[in-house]
Amino acid sequence: MTARQPLRAGVLVLSLSLPALLAAQPTAPPQPTSASEAALRGLTLADLAVLAPDLDRGPVLYTRFRPDEREMPEIVFATRVDAPAEIVADVIAQPEQYPEFMSALDEIEVETRQGPQLAYRWKWRIALFTLTGRNAMAVMPPHPTRGHRVEVRSTGGDMGLGRFSWRVHPDGPSRSTLVLASRVDMRGANYLADQLASGGVAVQRSINVALASVMALGTKARAEAQVGRAATPVERPASEDELTRPPLDLERLGPLLVHGDLAFLELEGDSLARVSIAARMGTDLAHTRAVMEDPEQFGRSLVHGSTARVLERSDDGVLFEWGIPLPLVGIDGRMRLVPSEGVIAVDGVSGSLRSGHWRFDTHVYAGGEAAVVGWARFDPAEASRLVRRMLAGDVALSHGLAMATQVMIVRSLRLRALGRR
Repeated sequence: MTARQPLRAGVLVLSLSLPALLAAQPTAPPQPTSASEAALRGLTLADLAVLAPDLDRGPVLYTRFRPDEREMPEIVFATRVDAPAEIVADVIAQPEQYPEFMSALDEIEVETRQGPQLAYRWKWRIALFTLTGRNAMAVMPPHPTRGHRVEVRSTGGDMGLGRFSWRVHPDGPSRSTLVLASRVDMRGANYLADQLASGGVAVQRSINVALASVMALGTKARAEAQVGRAATPVERPASEDELTRPPLDLERLGPLLVHGDLAFLELEGDSLARVSIAARMGTDLAHTRAVMEDPEQFGRSLVHGSTARVLERSDDGVLFEWGIPLPLVGIDGRMRLVPSEGVIAVDGVSGSLRSGHWRFDTHVYAGGEAAVVGWARFDPAEASRLVRRMLAGDVALSHGLAMATQVMIVRSLRLRALGRR
């Protein structure tokens, strides 16, 4: 063997072993992608086909689970629009007109416009606060099968960093399906945003849902008004009709529920007729029902971190008091829970949400996993004086908070049911 052969052999051994040596070294976990850059999956055409019967009854909210606990959740709001897709897309692409039909926005100033791309500032006055920010929008060319797409990034401001992805799918010559996917991270934006964000992911998710509801329902109303199909307001007392179970097919929805929870909004004019929720629980029926039938556990499930205490047990059910110590918007009240082997009823008695009515039942999949289906009617404006001032007749924001509340409840129920295993 020549003098070079051992050297070559050593180099060969080192080159073969280097990948293993590097793999064995500890590495820092990758940083989560920022909310303004993280991908938004939205809903595919196949997903929309699954949801078709539900979309025909009203808007649908899909709140995805987080693959990385450090990232903010993606939420998706979908609704039918009785207007052609090109008209809906044109409404989205003109942000300077948003204040005319999105009550959450008071002022839009377009700073630059270069063809399909533009940048604009926004201002939102809500109750005691004034929030400002800047967004960048890109309008994509329409696609023959995937429809219209508009991408928006929040580049700074009081609501933090985020991203919005609009898609408008044609559904015949005079109807379309609008899908808005979004993710907003309020952490570090300003003092107010930090105070709200300190309430946890559930609070940030609720704000995301409320914003998406205002944006999507406002766009729907504007597009329909442009084609002469404006909705006629319907005034109906919340207690007028019996709160009936929605026709949700948990088997059909099962594959979507593996990756997130679904909330369903049904309206009569501008009035809330029913808001429903469907969620897989990740555990069996016994652990799920044990939490649902426990008033203290259920009360704490109004939002993760809330408190609850049983006051009285009688033939009429279990009276309990509850509270949500959220920064700036803490609320409390009393409710009565009526346990049952079937539908569980929870009704407001006094305090916040005193006129609310909630109903919950369960479903079991072939593998033994339980799912929860819930339906309710309540007025978020009854939560607190601040919330009432924030809503101030803004029905789209109110509907968004109603859907967000349903998601809060089932996610907290899930955490508690999993904790009992």
